[in-house]
Amino acid sequence: MNRYGVIAFLAVIAFAGYAAIGRSGAQSGKAPSLKAGQTFRDCGSCPEMVVIPPGSFIMGTPEGEEFRRDHEVQHKVTIARQFAVSKTEVTWDQWEACVQDGACDGVAVENALRLDRDGKPDKDFKDWGRGTRPVVGVSWYDAKVYVGWLNRRTGSDDAYRLLSEAEWEYAARGGTTTAFPWGDVLDHNYGNFGIPGPGLGGKAEGRDVWLDETAPVASFPPNPFGLYDMHGNCFEWVEDCYLADLTNAPADGSANKQGSCSSRMFRSGSFVSNPVMHRSGNRVRGYVPTTRGRNYLTIRVAKTLP
Repeated sequence: MNRYGVIAFLAVIAFAGYAAIGRSGAQSGKAPSLKAGQTFRDCGSCPEMVVIPPGSFIMGTPEGEEFRRDHEVQHKVTIARQFAVSKTEVTWDQWEACVQDGACDGVAVENALRLDRDGKPDKDFKDWGRGTRPVVGVSWYDAKVYVGWLNRRTGSDDAYRLLSEAEWEYAARGGTTTAFPWGDVLDHNYGNFGIPGPGLGGKAEGRDVWLDETAPVASFPPNPFGLYDMHGNCFEWVEDCYLADLTNAPADGSANKQGSCSSRMFRSGSFVSNPVMHRSGNRVRGYVPTTRGRNYLTIRVAKTLP
């Protein structure tokens, strides 16, 4: 068993008494009996969700971590209640269900993908396909529309939402404290990091098979919480406004609503990112919430549980 596998195994053992990770759910997320590690899906076109346990962790990065930046100051966060996170990034198929219902603006997103940053037709545009690849090109507002549609579609009130930045890092770490869940060296065996480079372990020549494009979701191993592509493939919008100093961030895991709300944050790293972007504690200031057309930016959803 490799190191990553050992970490995942220990994470499961730590939740003794809970259901095993990967149990598919016929149950709805409304069911009060859901336990950490269980999965459920509230409708056929809805994302599959994984129940994440409550707990405390140190958000941010230690001073000795390579590539650490000043706005990654460590502070303790306690998440008091379990919540659910989509097992994968939202796929094109899942997004299309929202478009077909008339809620999500598929035409605007598709058109934006075909333009360069100057608003002109992008001569380098490539269509990698749809299906189970992550939806890309969506703005923060598009992501909010999508979670609103999920709530209406499932009768969940406001339970579906974007993750907070703290929830995202807690879920990404999966109980680990290293730069990545599998250790301190970026490894192409564990995610779609796209770019080759010295010091990157994994596939031949330090690159993976999805160079310069998104990979279908769940093409790489899950993290200890059973979540796929938390590191790599695409950046993921989160709820928070940008806050430069984490020492003033909420300690309960809720989203920061202070600071510069002209920028909404995203986390993860993508297929075009350099190694610094993929660390669990890496923070990205983000874009204005209307930004569309970025082929490396997607959605991952959370759900508040009873």
